[in-house]
Amino acid sequence: MRLWSMLFLLAILLLKPAASFGQAPQATGPARPCASSWNSSAPRAKKKPPKNAPRELQDSPACIELSSSALDIQEYLQFDLRNQHWTIVEEHVTEDSWTFSLAMSKDDLLAATRAHSSPDKVEWRSGIAFVQISSSALADGFTRTIVRARYRGYGETADKFALQREHWELESNGTLEASIVSKLKARFKAAS
Repeated sequence: MRLWSMLFLLAILLLKPAASFGQAPQATGPARPCASSWNSSAPRAKKKPPKNAPRELQDSPACIELSSSALDIQEYLQFDLRNQHWTIVEEHVTEDSWTFSLAMSKDDLLAATRAHSSPDKVEWRSGIAFVQISSSALADGFTRTIVRARYRGYGETADKFALQREHWELESNGTLEASIVSKLKARFKAAS
């Protein structure tokens, strides 16, 4: 019995050598855009928020469906994004998701966020992106991968009389999310 379990383990290791030797996992199938209903949410109440309530930031997730497993998708993304030498501050990895914080320069922060997502005039120093990449299997054999990013900017207000804040929550313009999805499209060969 022990011999069979060792042979089984050996067969698994021989079938998947790419991940164990630091190579990118192999692409196995086509990609397609997500169905139009993937990001629909329940209708919101028409109640107006109070005037001094904080403004709700818009979410700009990106989505793609791939004919591959969630594990293969996550392995590829982790391999590729780490090879870009991004400054990943903190991360949490599971079989079907990867959440990480990415330190950003002032220029990177401004390139990834909407120009007027902060009501204050701020002299930006740096920022951080909170990125969540989650994959879930669909009934037809594809795996839906959704990329979301939130941003926090650090700086000082230009108005010296205004209340100084430690940070500002900024709205994504979708470029970081779209760049990650385009890497997946290129890797898994988008289907026509």
